[in-house]
Amino acid sequence: MMDTFENTKMVMIPVTLKGPNYLTWARLAKTALGDRGLWDIVEEGRPTKKTVLGDDGKEVVIADAGEKKKGQEDLMVLSIIQNSLAPSLQEAYAFCETSKELWDTLKKVYANKSNISKVYEVKGAINSLSQEDTDFDAHFGKFRSLWAELEMLRPATVDPDVLHERREQDKVFALLLTLNPGYDDLIRHILRNKELPSLDEVCAEIQKEHGSVGLFKKKGEMVMANQAEGAENKPAGVANKGYYKPEDKKVWVCDHCKKKGHGKDRCWILQPHLKPAKFRTEGRANYSGDIGETSNRSQAVEEKKHGHDDTIKKSDIEALIKALKESGY
Repeated sequence: MMDTFENTKMVMIPVTLKGPNYLTWARLAKTALGDRGLWDIVEEGRPTKKTVLGDDGKEVVIADAGEKKKGQEDLMVLSIIQNSLAPSLQEAYAFCETSKELWDTLKKVYANKSNISKVYEVKGAINSLSQEDTDFDAHFGKFRSLWAELEMLRPATVDPDVLHERREQDKVFALLLTLNPGYDDLIRHILRNKELPSLDEVCAEIQKEHGSVGLFKKKGEMVMANQAEGAENKPAGVANKGYYKPEDKKVWVCDHCKKKGHGKDRCWILQPHLKPAKFRTEGRANYSGDIGETSNRSQAVEEKKHGHDDTIKKSDIEALIKALKESGY
């Protein structure tokens, strides 16, 4: 075997472990360490220290030169693995004292081959993979990587029971991948199960969720309809507090001209500037005595439809003058 210390200087794991990419990292890490004859150190672990009782009755550690060298080699491999971890993981797993302890801990946390949610994630990534503008070599590399990850999660087998279970799982995965985003919470709930429910059980869950969504939607529509009705029947200036009853609608009557549809503060006779331009008479209105007639009969008829006309009464002019005086003009 080549000198171990020289080997460690040439080892670099090409992928940084971030957690979700554990399977890819583990495959490349094992290859990199095995290529330099260092994988045996991880598998065998650091040799345990031998202790004996000394003459004074205290324990004495016995370590020959070979065991001491293996301990140093293990620390070197431990350093290689630690350097391949993301900074956040380095801090979290700095307590591991041997390369085997660190490797087994990471495997226990991130491998979890029974994790059905990971299988679902990989299969979803494969189904949605698209080349688009990517170079074919890069696209094919991603494709093979996903399939390799799936094969690690589902190792090859000829066991008929396992194959049947996977077929049933694939049916459930295929159905879940077709659901719209409104069912994301339900999908997460289903995938958290230790064992994936059957297709019939999943359909029952979806139907139950669908019924709840429909019920809540109808309730929301009913509330919105009531609010819209209240806003429609509410007079201007009334705050929207709760539901507004149609019978509470007020019919405005002007105290000055006695006509419906507006109040005194909006009366065109007292407030000429409020009168829309299309209803203003072009030219000068003629009047005689108490009643005046406009020269444009058709316009007068049109204005009467809106509760106003351009007939000017002497009393209106007097009332206008009085109002202006009272307001300080």
